[in-house]
Amino acid sequence: MKLAEYLEAKGIKRGEFAASIGVTGGWITSLCDGSGWPSRDVAEKIARATDGAVTADDFLLLDDRTEARV
Repeated sequence: MKLAEYLEAKGIKRGEFAASIGVTGGWITSLCDGSGWPSRDVAEKIARATDGAVTADDFLLLDDRTEARV
């Protein structure tokens, strides 16, 4: 699940989510619009904060998840 989709589905504001994982709201916006790439540390924080609903793989710009496994 994409981060933007998760935040919208849960009704969480980007700034609130950012504060909860220790980054800026602007950084979360960059991750949501695809112009940013999370560090390993941030990807792990996002995965924990979303209970695994958003993982590092969700930041890849693949059309088909099976491409990631090839």
